[in-house]
Amino acid sequence: MHDPQQAPAPNAARAATWRRYLRFWGPRAEADVDDELGFHVEMRAREYMARGMGDVEARAAALRRLGNLAAARSECVAITSRRERRMTRAQLVDAFVHDVAYAWRTLGRQKGWTFVAIITLALGIGANTAVFSVVNTLLLRPLPYPDADRIAIVYLEPTQGNTTGVQMLVNPNTPTVRAWRDGSRAFESMEPYIRDDRSMRETDGTISVVHTASILRTFPEFAGVRPLLGRVFTDAEAARAERLVVIGEPFWRARFGADPQILGKPMTIDQHPYTIIGVMPAALRLPRLGGDATDVWLPLNLREDAMGLSVIGRLRPGVPIVDATRELDRVAASSTLPGAPTPDFRVKLTPPSQMVRFRASLVMLSAAVALVLLIACGNVAHLVLARTATRQRELAIRAALGASRARIVRQLLTESLILSVAGCIGGLLVGWAGLQVLVSMRPASLPELIAARMDGLTLLLTAGLSIGTGLAVGALGAFSAGRHSAHDALKSGALSASQSRRQRRLRSLVVTSEMAVSMVLLVGAILLVRSMLHLQRIEPGFKAAGLYAIEIPLHTASYPTPAARGAFVAQVHERVAAIQGIEAVTVSAGAPPSRSFMIGGLQVEGEPNPPAGTTSFIDYNGVDPNYFQTMRIRLVEGSTLARYEDDSTQVVVNAGLAKKYWPGKSALGRRLRVVYNGKGDWKTIVGVVGDAFTGGLTSEAADPMLYMVNRELFQPVLIARVKAGFDPVPTIRAIVSQLDPMLAPVTVSNLDDAMKRSIAGPRFTMILLVSFTLLALVLAAVGLYGVMAYSVAQRTREIGIRIALGATRRDVARSVMWQGTALALLGAGIGLFGARWGSRLLEHMLYGVARSDAASFALGAAVLVGTAALACIVPMRRAVAVDPLVAIRAD
Repeated sequence: MHDPQQAPAPNAARAATWRRYLRFWGPRAEADVDDELGFHVEMRAREYMARGMGDVEARAAALRRLGNLAAARSECVAITSRRERRMTRAQLVDAFVHDVAYAWRTLGRQKGWTFVAIITLALGIGANTAVFSVVNTLLLRPLPYPDADRIAIVYLEPTQGNTTGVQMLVNPNTPTVRAWRDGSRAFESMEPYIRDDRSMRETDGTISVVHTASILRTFPEFAGVRPLLGRVFTDAEAARAERLVVIGEPFWRARFGADPQILGKPMTIDQHPYTIIGVMPAALRLPRLGGDATDVWLPLNLREDAMGLSVIGRLRPGVPIVDATRELDRVAASSTLPGAPTPDFRVKLTPPSQMVRFRASLVMLSAAVALVLLIACGNVAHLVLARTATRQRELAIRAALGASRARIVRQLLTESLILSVAGCIGGLLVGWAGLQVLVSMRPASLPELIAARMDGLTLLLTAGLSIGTGLAVGALGAFSAGRHSAHDALKSGALSASQSRRQRRLRSLVVTSEMAVSMVLLVGAILLVRSMLHLQRIEPGFKAAGLYAIEIPLHTASYPTPAARGAFVAQVHERVAAIQGIEAVTVSAGAPPSRSFMIGGLQVEGEPNPPAGTTSFIDYNGVDPNYFQTMRIRLVEGSTLARYEDDSTQVVVNAGLAKKYWPGKSALGRRLRVVYNGKGDWKTIVGVVGDAFTGGLTSEAADPMLYMVNRELFQPVLIARVKAGFDPVPTIRAIVSQLDPMLAPVTVSNLDDAMKRSIAGPRFTMILLVSFTLLALVLAAVGLYGVMAYSVAQRTREIGIRIALGATRRDVARSVMWQGTALALLGAGIGLFGARWGSRLLEHMLYGVARSDAASFALGAAVLVGTAALACIVPMRRAVAVDPLVAIRAD
């Protein structure tokens, strides 16, 4: 760096002159100040030398006269830098304003083109916005708890895992939770809770159901909330089992009108009086996505042994889930508390996002909307390429008038960014509307979707997609414009000049890519449609029409033992069976499409005992002897259950189990047992019944199934077969209310409707994927139409000459149609390979259809090519209608 305290060299003036050319690379404040100060020192020294001083003496006198140059230099550099920054900002803002104004005028002159581009972007971005809103809410941020990335759901599972294909949880008991809380060092905190539905007496004497949750005093702090009013119960109050409650904010507003004097008022739950001591905000929710909001919070006492505790915990920073799992297994194994888990169970830690039942479908739909966005980008890219090709003369004139290539590129990027901003606004509107439709369409089996909403992260993603799309498309247009010579463009003299072969190849490549992506989506949609058709044609293995399931909410407070619950259900059974219009009534552990499971290892007589710790879930149902007749399940061989004794040694199995263990032989008289903790009673097979989809139409009917007599069920379910046209619901509810007026209204469901609802989730996924596929197909067809229409417009003279030389209209039509269908065929061929790979995402969602189903692939290709042919009809008719005289004269 130049030192201003030293005299400049004699050639400093010449150096300062040529150094100013370096400003071509941008402002150079320090160099300019050094040049200016050097100039003043040189001039003052020359003045002194003219008075007779020597060279060295003159320069020293000049430096003394000018004073502290270092301070002056620093101040001047600062002033110059500020001035140049202000000038640079002003120039950039001014240039940007001019670019925006020019782009606005240019786009305004082509309203149709601009409208199509914006709508295309809005549809692609909107679809991604809607789906990402769901993904963000359910998968990325499923719980609004502090440090949610360290939250894990804690439960137990048999050592063989979920072998039934259904995500089943085994909640630990109180001794296990106490051992974990006392012995774990991997968890920062661990909160158990029990969710239950109880009956509440309203002020008018009627009984209603309230959703309750029993929690510890520390749970609100764990969730990061504080009471709106009042307080939370203390540990001492929980230990004394005092009847205190904290009500939820929605319940407080709906039932008590947000009464600020609610504290201390009574409410009756399960026939017991409770006192309200607080109100919790709506933000306090259990880690159950989409579940009903908790109405009443009750104290949980860990000193009392209880079964079925749900547990959620927060890991310490840096502790991996694998290490925490091993620690909890070790703590449970070393626990000496009675009721601690046996080696037949293992700990399972799962992030909340993994518990979403819609997770796999969301991943697939996210991939689908990403492909839709690619097609939308391809469409807009084609529009920009076509528009850039028609503007070659304009861009050449601007270049000839002095516009640099960077200036032209910046102008094209500005136009693309304006389109992307408009597409972003449209995408937000489309995404919001799409999210509302998606949530309103959700089936009852997917309550998680009700929590989906747009937030700041969704807005950022939408803006990012819009800007990224605009820059990518604008860069493609600028690249295309930059490859043409301005001299050649000015020589052409007409906008109708034939486009280059390179341009045609680029646009054809874009359209082929769109067709390939559409092919991937089309095959996936067809696979799901065929799968759904298969599910709708399935015979469930029993006659669901006319069957009603009666679920009675018997709470442990009023009916503490299985015997008490069974006695009440027996009374209801007797009364319901006497109703005119009821053909038969039976009792079972569960009604379709719910499933019941036993835990243990299935052992067939003659095989060695299962090794310790080899337990899994086994499908079973505790039933009355008349269960099969009531359900109309076919008897294959033998007889049904005949005795009611609790220790009955009889068992009926389904045909799938008989075929698995005794293929080609009779299963009658064979013995088997379910081994748990090394114990299990032998059961003799007295009958084999047909396979039935009692777990829902998406289950596997041939999975091994055991039917046993079990009179002491935890929550018995009545199943009634009624005559056609008879509605049993009012009579059944009246009977239950007469037997126990304090019970909440019973749930009576039509099993035929319930079985149809069992495929509501796959149907919902199918509808969404088909919708996105249709959108992609329409966009791809529009893109192909644009290519063909533009091609015909550019080839008007060529077509006219061909017709003049003897080509028939049919030849011209065949040429245009072949050009379009060839692009579709090429895209379909590439898309078939992509669909073969992408169908892996659908494999677990398909029922009765293989992911490599040839018919689906062939049908997808046929639909794609047919759609392409339709898109080529209008350009073909325009080509056929060309008048050769007019086309040649126009040139």
